[in-house]
Order: sequence, then C-alpha cells, then structure tokens
Amino acid sequence: MSKIVPDQKNWTFVLDSVCPECKYDVRAVTPGDVIAQLLDGVERYVAVLSRPEARVRTKASRWSDQEYVTHVARMLVIMNDRLDLMLAHDEPTFPNWDQDQAAEAGNYNALEPEEVAAQLRSAASKYADKLGSIDEDSYSRRGLRSNGSSFTVETLNQYAWHDFVHHLWDLDSHAN
Repeated sequence: MSKIVPDQKNWTFVLDSVCPECKYDVRAVTPGDVIAQLLDGVERYVAVLSRPEARVRTKASRWSDQEYVTHVARMLVIMNDRLDLMLAHDEPTFPNWDQDQAAEAGNYNALEPEEVAAQLRSAASKYADKLGSIDEDSYSRRGLRSNGSSFTVETLNQYAWHDFVHHLWDLDSHAN
C-alpha cells in the first residue's frame, strides 16, 4: 500500500467560516445538534464499508473508504479524550495526533469491516454520552492543541463535527 500524501491544512479555519469544500458551517452547531444527528451519520459511514473497493486507495491524496471510516472512529475517541482533559484540567495541552501516521500505524485497511463498524458505533455512542453529560457552564472551558490552536469545549465539538460531516462529503463526492 502506498503512503498517503499528508494533508497540511490547518482545518481550524472552519470555526470561523463555511468550509469551501463541503460547504458546511459549524459555527452554530451545539452539542445537542451533534447528539441528535450522530447516530444517523454513523450508519451512513457503516454502509460505505460494504462498497466493493472499500479498502482501495484510488489516489495518493485520498484514503480508502475504510480508512476514512476508521479515521472517524479514532477521531471520536481522540476528541472524547480531549474533552475529558478539558473538563478535568485548566487549559490542558492535548497530546499530538497525526492522523496519517495513525492510519499507517493502525493498518486500517487490514481490519475487518465488522470490526470497523463496531469501533465507530462504540466511539460515537461514547462521544454522544460525553456531550450529553457536559453542563453548559463548562462549554467555555479551554484546551490547546500541540500546535497552539485554542479550543473551548464548544469549538472542539464543532471542529470534530466538521471532521465527521466533511468525511461523509468526501465519501459521497468521491465514491469509488
């Protein structure tokens, strides 16, 4: 399998403007909005795993469909961990997470589709539960990404939701 060409964009711009690619605007998205929509989105991801070429990278700048689904599952785990840090500590710095390196190290295409589906469903359920447990007074708690980007609980959720929605767009608009 060829190495993926890393995405070098700083995607935090989606917190200030509409994404020019997927056209999604997360600026008004609340944790309640995500909770209400998350599980339906998960099933859209799970359906992608049954595509005949789900484990094939069609070009160097694009993961396989299964890698996208696995990435989203892993991203939800990472965001859940980051929310935990923000709720337990004042302005924590998050451990670095290189998504491309994680995809390579995790050999996402070697996983069985059923395992990927189970991972995504579990991660989404835990993420929704976490969001549901956060009091609105905590939405302004802050945390820092390793590159210095600052998030609140609310904007971290918006950032994660954009990733979730954007990758559905990737999968729909670039279907094999």
